[in-house]
Amino acid sequence: MKNLTVLSLLFCSQMFAQNIDDNFVTFNYTQLPLINIEENYRSYGFEVMTDVEDANSDSTQMYQMRLDMAVASYQKEMETWLSKMSLLQQQENTSGLSQAANYPEKPSLELVLKPVNHTSSPSSSSESISISGFNKGAGGLLIKYILQPLNNVRFQYSKKGSGATTKYAYTCKYMLQVNVVVEHPDKGVIYDETMGTQQTKSLGKFKSTYDFQKWFMNNRDGFYADIEESGRQAAIQSSASVLESTFGYVNKSRKAEIYSVKKYKDYDYTDVVMAYDKTSEGLLLVGNSVDRSDAQDVLDEAREMWHAILEESNLQNKKERINAKISAMIWCNLAEIAVWMAEFNEADNQVSKTKNSGVLKAKSHIKKEVSFYKDQRTRWEANFE
Repeated sequence: MKNLTVLSLLFCSQMFAQNIDDNFVTFNYTQLPLINIEENYRSYGFEVMTDVEDANSDSTQMYQMRLDMAVASYQKEMETWLSKMSLLQQQENTSGLSQAANYPEKPSLELVLKPVNHTSSPSSSSESISISGFNKGAGGLLIKYILQPLNNVRFQYSKKGSGATTKYAYTCKYMLQVNVVVEHPDKGVIYDETMGTQQTKSLGKFKSTYDFQKWFMNNRDGFYADIEESGRQAAIQSSASVLESTFGYVNKSRKAEIYSVKKYKDYDYTDVVMAYDKTSEGLLLVGNSVDRSDAQDVLDEAREMWHAILEESNLQNKKERINAKISAMIWCNLAEIAVWMAEFNEADNQVSKTKNSGVLKAKSHIKKEVSFYKDQRTRWEANFE
């Protein structure tokens, strides 16, 4: 009987449950830069240089220090060895018996490899990098790439197979960063960031770890030159998206979810459909101008239509035409409209109401959009306020 009661309640709930119509409107827009550059300065040139002199000097000093320590240690061990050999030789002379079985192992001088210096003449290129809305040329921004030395070079291997088929697959992980400095003709340095990510290079498979050491000993100089060049190019290329996002006027496409209501036998939702259509019309105009001015009038009409519908909102009664669920989904629509009208305080207001609603679908939707809305506000304020 209890189960029948639960099923009955669910059935009654579904009878009065309006179904939200999920719609996606895909439209174009210009992503504004985080740093606004005056139109007459929207050109750029590149300069690539290195900052490796200190690292090379440190490597040379460290090499000399290790060499001196190795020689000093060798001399000390040799002194001890010579003293022991002297005693053994004296015993041989006295007894006439060989002491060869007691001879200590003769010390050897530790091999200290010379450092591989970082090259100071970069061959890495920045020519493939571009910034939307800018032209290449003098008179505008100067983008300097200051290449840093290789660091944190680490080798590791994984053992594959077994028995005679055992192989050691080696990889090298390393870091090579680049300091990106952007200079404005009038304002000087307007951007200064160091970027670059850890790189991984596959070194192949070897029959033993000793085979790898032999390979590395014979290919050490060329190996470092190779990863330095590829690391530098990767570090420069990693800046492309950052520069584009920071300074570029990037043509983008957005797939926005705008809500309506499916046909429902007890109520007429023609006004909701019309408001949705007007919203779609306005959003499709956003990409016509950088400041979205072409879309403002239509978006304002759509907003007024949604507000008129919300006048009959009743958040306590699920059976109402504009109940809590419908109201929350309309708040989501109004938040999207407010962002493209650059009314960000109003967008925040709609976001707050949605978050505090009891409508899970609306809360889930707005949670995913908050970071995008925040980014749009930051970019708008950097350019128009």
